[in-house]
Amino acid sequence: MPRSAEVKERIQRDLSGDIFDANHVTRRLFRCWLDGSYKGYEHYQRNIAFLKENHDNPRKLRSFIISEFAHYTATDAHCSPSYAYKTIRQMFSNAKLERLNKLLIEDALDLIEDFLREEAA
Repeated sequence: MPRSAEVKERIQRDLSGDIFDANHVTRRLFRCWLDGSYKGYEHYQRNIAFLKENHDNPRKLRSFIISEFAHYTATDAHCSPSYAYKTIRQMFSNAKLERLNKLLIEDALDLIEDFLREEAA
């Protein structure tokens, strides 16, 4: 089997099941990606800074989450982020992909929950 087919199967396997469930293993591991567990404290700090600055900008949040999820998936599947993104797009209808993006944004914003509460007060 060609390498790209193996990578594609891995991505498809990792996204199978109920990806809309917050406890789906890929969603849980993506939260670890955002909190720096994969790439370290500097990555976590950049994510937090971006989220604090852009939490009220849906367009920037969407771009951020798509990029981060593609990079996370690529790292996990050992491929390029563009290949990961292409494979993800092939798996979901536009409506389901947008639903997933919204859920991933909510997961990311959980990292700054205290900041958002303080700002709202």
